[in-house]
Amino acid sequence: MTALQFHHYAALQLAPTESLFFLVPPEQKDWKPTEESFTAGQLMYHMAYALRFNANGILKNEWALPTLRHVFVSNRKTPSGTVEECVSLYRENSKYFLDIFTTMNEEEFQTGELDTLQLGRAQKWKMSLFALEHHLNHKAELFMYLKMMGVKVTSKDLYGTLG
Repeated sequence: MTALQFHHYAALQLAPTESLFFLVPPEQKDWKPTEESFTAGQLMYHMAYALRFNANGILKNEWALPTLRHVFVSNRKTPSGTVEECVSLYRENSKYFLDIFTTMNEEEFQTGELDTLQLGRAQKWKMSLFALEHHLNHKAELFMYLKMMGVKVTSKDLYGTLG
């Protein structure tokens, strides 16, 4: 997979996120399935923020936090955004994430290496997939939140048209 192919694939996978955010009822932004879970507002904020966090790491091999432990502690303090705030942050950060793959040359994408918090030493393509998988896992989590809230959702809400 080339950097541009990854860009196209990631754009398709990210596309349903915004409409999924809009399905969260404003009065349910503080809902969470368990005491230890993110609230819906925190989950949306985390999804939007993590795209930039990972993009900066992939692009510059610089991470906003020094260790995975710091990431876990920071996640516990994730702000709870409104749907509108999270959509705005998502739009900005998803564009930033996707744009790095339009300017990255193929050699860098295929063979460039990073010192990642989650995977240790890894190639840029591998961390790029990890960042996308991280987002998709949380997208599925938000989909299940919506179901538990009683919002009628279908697989089209989760996957979009993918075409």
